[in-house]
Amino acid sequence: MTPRLLIALLLTVGLLSAWPTAATPPYTAITIESAAPYFVPKSVTISTGSPIKWENPTGSEHTVTHAGCLEDGEHCAFDSGLMLPSGTFAIPELAPGRYPYLCLIHPIMRGVITVTDAFTPSHL
Repeated sequence: MTPRLLIALLLTVGLLSAWPTAATPPYTAITIESAAPYFVPKSVTISTGSPIKWENPTGSEHTVTHAGCLEDGEHCAFDSGLMLPSGTFAIPELAPGRYPYLCLIHPIMRGVITVTDAFTPSHL
């Protein structure tokens, strides 16, 4: 059987339709903890297009709120709202920049995300 015929057969049967068409970058995981530094890791640097996910395994409610939401509201990049115990909050991506954030319920809990331009290889 030729490779072309095999691909046609697999498409007809539907086996190739579930294959992803584009690579999805793995998310950066940030865990909320009940003791310092509270957000682990406290500071992360990621490239544009990288998703981020916070996990709350604690027994308390928390928020993940960008400091821009408190300053003027116009530059609010993300706000989880109330995150229940065992809850998660994710964002697909952020524009390049520095994003300090905190828990509104426990303002001592603070973290920073730095987003850099994604590496784009030059074409020869």
